[in-house]
Amino acid sequence: MRQPYELPLPLEPAGLEEGLPPPAGAGHSFEPLLLANVTWYCELRWIVIAILAAFGAVSFLPDFMHAFGLKSRITWPFALAAILLFTNAFFLAHIRVLKQSGDLRGIRRNLKAQIGFDLVVVTLTVHQAGSVETTIAFLYLFHIVLSCIFLPRIESLAVTLIACALYAVCLGLETGGLLLPSTLYENAAPRAALSAMPGFPLIHIGSVEVTFMVVWFLTSRLSTLLRTREKDLMETNRRLLFAQTERMRFMLQTTHELKAPFAAIQANTQLLLKGYCGELNRDALEIVRRIHERSHRLAGMIQEMLQLANLRSRSEGPLRRVPVSVASALLSSIEQVRPIAEEHRVTLREELEQADSLGVEDHLKVLFINLLKNAIQYSRKGGEVRVRCRVPPGSSEPQVVIEDRGIGIAPGKLPRIFDEYYRTSEAVAHNKDSTGLGLAIVRHIAETHRIRLRVESAPGEGTVFLLRFPALPGG
Repeated sequence: MRQPYELPLPLEPAGLEEGLPPPAGAGHSFEPLLLANVTWYCELRWIVIAILAAFGAVSFLPDFMHAFGLKSRITWPFALAAILLFTNAFFLAHIRVLKQSGDLRGIRRNLKAQIGFDLVVVTLTVHQAGSVETTIAFLYLFHIVLSCIFLPRIESLAVTLIACALYAVCLGLETGGLLLPSTLYENAAPRAALSAMPGFPLIHIGSVEVTFMVVWFLTSRLSTLLRTREKDLMETNRRLLFAQTERMRFMLQTTHELKAPFAAIQANTQLLLKGYCGELNRDALEIVRRIHERSHRLAGMIQEMLQLANLRSRSEGPLRRVPVSVASALLSSIEQVRPIAEEHRVTLREELEQADSLGVEDHLKVLFINLLKNAIQYSRKGGEVRVRCRVPPGSSEPQVVIEDRGIGIAPGKLPRIFDEYYRTSEAVAHNKDSTGLGLAIVRHIAETHRIRLRVESAPGEGTVFLLRFPALPGG
């Protein structure tokens, strides 16, 4: 029975889909994550809106509220929820505009505006819920911690000082009688008792604000250490990528230089084998044949190495994917490998229906050619390779199936067949000319095109490759 294995698609890098370029002079990975953080901050506000609305609705259950000694039929949670609803919609619309323009500074300003606005809303909530009787003042800590994560240390300190000032002003206005105190509790006696204590307002404000400063100091310290470590990791990663790029450039240069000599060796050995340079004795003919076979194999390996390196270098930038006829690309690939199939005495049977997807046509042809050659080379003589292309009913995703009845692959080896230069012992015994790069090329193209690739195989039963292509937008 054939065992399945599906090639996992890599996660798309943060900021790739958004198209936001890194800012000039940015030296750490905090910047590319800024847009995701601002959006997440807005999503979190929807939860706060839901909590306020739910609490306001529950307050209209008098028996329930009286059981906890709380006031009933309070309306201020609805008012705050409405204010947050409209402002959150504005912030999200502004983020979408900034996203299209790639204005990273505008996104930072949006985040700071959100934090400042929320501090004002928290102050109103603290006043309405009870600035002294409840512990709701510690809601400020949430924004202090977030500012330490999102903003530089000096800016997070400014947020902390603003929070301290807003709470002090709120409590000062209430104590001075300029603002009528409010509370969630039905009984206002605790407030009166606390207010009668000498020096209570100062002691209370001092203790709360010292707590704010301690939390800011510890959180900002940890955030600074994490950012420093992140900068070090990014610099190390930059150097590794540079070294990898240099290695790839050297490999490309070397393989390009080797390509011409091997082509010359092949041409000259063909002349010798065909007798254009005179008749060779049996021993010499055998040596020339071995040279020809080895040079042919190495030339194929060089070609695939160049192919993989070129694909990698092109995929470093955004792919210019356009609507492509999957069936047409597949038919062209089949025609290209048909001579190989005839040489191996393998029959190709195709059932192709019209199907379209986004992609780079040349890359898709390379993918198909490698899968078809793989199916042909590991089929037995007189075997058959079936190729199907269609869009399944109820789906808009094109599917391609390439099936052979060849030697198959053991279940434990399936996860490794897409590794570079990996070949099973059965594959080596059946086809000594393979380079072990064909399926690595397939994997790379599938990942860059977001093609879901599933393989099913069993020894002696053959192999099936199932490819599911992304549907066209609006399809």
